[in-house]
Amino acid sequence: MPISQSSRVGGAGLLALVATYGIGRLAFGLFVPRFGEEFGLSLDVLGFYASSAQAGYLVATVTTGVLTARYGPRVPVVSGCLLLAVGAAMVASAPGPILLAVGVIAAGTSAGGAWAPFSDAVDEQVPSSGSRRALALVNAGSPVGLVVASGLVLVAGDRWRAVWWGFAAIGLVAAVAAWRVLTPGAGSPALDRERPRLAWFLNPRSMRLLVVAVGISITSGAYFTYAPDTAQAADLPGWIGPAMWATLGIAGVAVGAFGGEIANRYGLRGPLAMTLVLVGGSTLALLIAPGSILAVLGSAALFGVGFTTGFALVVMWSQEVFHDRPTTGFTLTIVFIAAGFIIGPGLFGVLATRFGGDVALLVAATPALLVTLVPPARNDRLEPHEPG
Repeated sequence: MPISQSSRVGGAGLLALVATYGIGRLAFGLFVPRFGEEFGLSLDVLGFYASSAQAGYLVATVTTGVLTARYGPRVPVVSGCLLLAVGAAMVASAPGPILLAVGVIAAGTSAGGAWAPFSDAVDEQVPSSGSRRALALVNAGSPVGLVVASGLVLVAGDRWRAVWWGFAAIGLVAAVAAWRVLTPGAGSPALDRERPRLAWFLNPRSMRLLVVAVGISITSGAYFTYAPDTAQAADLPGWIGPAMWATLGIAGVAVGAFGGEIANRYGLRGPLAMTLVLVGGSTLALLIAPGSILAVLGSAALFGVGFTTGFALVVMWSQEVFHDRPTTGFTLTIVFIAAGFIIGPGLFGVLATRFGGDVALLVAATPALLVTLVPPARNDRLEPHEPG
């Protein structure tokens, strides 16, 4: 049975995000206790590592927009996957904290090269009837990566270096797949076009998108950073962190991979509002019953569905707003997403220290809930259609 072009491109994107985003950017928290014990590092030093990786991700995202416009998506995507492989290998072989830091930063930076270019790849290589499905598949790579990382951690136990060697191998496989699937000409290099003006980037349509991107990202950033700690602080067992991430990933993939079909059937506005409620509501669930294993895993499942499907819909929304330059526009969107991921953990940490975890959870849930009041412009709500 022949594989459709939406499955080929979407599958390559899913694998690239498994490596660079799910593993390189989001899995670090699983290893914080082990790194602290192995290398004698305090939480503030490990937090600096994470912040540096976030800064590298931002730089890579901006650089990727330039590279994609000039060379198409293949170069930045393959480079991002290879950077993940190199960074993971450094972590796996690190004799001390310096090489560990370099490896962690390289792995986190890699995600900046792999997400945005698939906007151009889908636009150029996938028929319009299959574009929403392909974009949803790409976006599903993040939770799949969390499932893979959590599974390897649970199986490997104390052999954390073996896990990172496995991460490096996944990065190499993703690089090969991207090289084979992404055609050199995809992306329609725009050397002959004028640079877009400020009004192209910031206008009433795009501002709605960017406000929602920041709102969902603030809540998501706080959840990813502190949800396992919140559960463990309520005296739940140590395995609850990997179990939460595995549950989050499985639930996210189970629904988020069908984000394209959801948009095809219902459009954008209603499903997006529902996912924002799930992201905010799952954060509040930790406030209501943090000491219940069932409630905590239920929270992770709801968050996985909201996070994965919500960001898939944000990608599709960006594709509509910036339809003439998809990667350039989505690069801007990712910058705002990254800003939310920086604000969320910092805001939560300050509030938790000064006012307690309950106040921090309540405030962290608020941005995702508030931006449900910011619907897409009428032209960007996506007309329902049957996939071809």
